Parts: sequence; C-alpha cells; structure tokens
Amino acid sequence: MVNNIVFDLGGVLVGLNRVRCLDNFKKIGFSDFENTLSEYHQGGYFLDYEKGTISSEEFREIIRGGAVHPLADDEIDSALVSFLENIPKYKIDLLLSLRERGYSIYLLSNSNEICIREVRDFFIGYGLDFDTFFVKRFLSYEMKMAKPDPEVFLKVLKEARIEAEETLFVDDYRPNIESAAEIGFKTLLYDVNDNLAERVDNALESFSKIESS
Repeated sequence: MVNNIVFDLGGVLVGLNRVRCLDNFKKIGFSDFENTLSEYHQGGYFLDYEKGTISSEEFREIIRGGAVHPLADDEIDSALVSFLENIPKYKIDLLLSLRERGYSIYLLSNSNEICIREVRDFFIGYGLDFDTFFVKRFLSYEMKMAKPDPEVFLKVLKEARIEAEETLFVDDYRPNIESAAEIGFKTLLYDVNDNLAERVDNALESFSKIESS
C-alpha cells in the first residue's frame, strides 16, 4: 500500500528550459555552460554546486572566470534560474489533493541554493510556503550527494522514517528510477509531455489493485 509519495522537482513539478538558460548565459558573456547543464543530470562544476561541495559564491566566481566581462551576482543568478519554468497550477492542485487524501508528500531534488530560492517564489505566488509544504524536503546541495547515488534513497528512508515498499517515487530520469527501484521503492517514470495528475492517479490505482489481488 502506498502511503508516501516522493516527487522530483525539475522536470516533474517544475518545467525546465535548457535552451533559454544557455542563451541567457551566452548573452551575459559566458558560453561554456552547455557542457555542464543537462535536463536530467549535471556535470563538472555544476554538479559540484548541486552536491554542495562548492558554495554559491564559488559557483559565481567560476562563471566570472570564464566570462568576457565582469558580472554581478544578479546577472549570473538570473541566467541560472531561467532554466526553471513556473509550476503549473494543476500540479499544485495535485499536491494539495494528495495531502487531503492522506498521502505524505516529500520532495527529493538535485538542485542548488540559487534555483531553490526561485522555487520558493513560485510557491509564494500560490500563497504557499515551500519550506513547510512538504513533510520533508531532500535537496542535493544540503545532503552533499546527488541522485542516482543509492545512498541518497537510503538517506531519505532513514531520515523520513518511511518504508520503501510503501513509497512511490516519481522522477523523469530513468537512472534515478532504476536506483530507487533497486532499493524497493515503487516508481513512476514521468514523461514531461504527460499530465502528471493522470499519471500519478493511474499509478496509485495500479499499485492498489496489485496489493489487493
């Protein structure tokens, strides 16, 4: 029986616009970001930033070091957060509905301090507090580790005090799904072109039928 649902953030709740982000970095004079920015799993210094092994200021200094002219913090931050699309209202409605139906809702995201600040504003726009909305948030830069490392999922189970077999994990990146499934999570591989509410409801119904058979 599913009692808990763990959602990924980027690509699942928040849309991602890689092309816009890369264009904005080029506009401010930094053209090397495409080698580190992926819609699924980051690399290089950006992965270091998302794993919390370098600070926001250290990340900005790396960008400044490769730019053709001096950059202010807000220029770098604005280019970075342009990777994110606002959360559609129907997804907020889905999360609220799931909570009302008795599910414990968690967040597990490979993300960084600058982007999470923008996500907080998305939630504020709906009159919600991102910091208290979920039962618990697991963010890579705070955890000092990133998906698909199996240790990430083990840490979620331990700190949330939940059981893998009672938990549905929703993500748009197959290696993350496979890592969670190996530990025993029920999983849903989400396609960004699908309706998230329909996919989650169908998955919950399917798992319920399996459990009752």
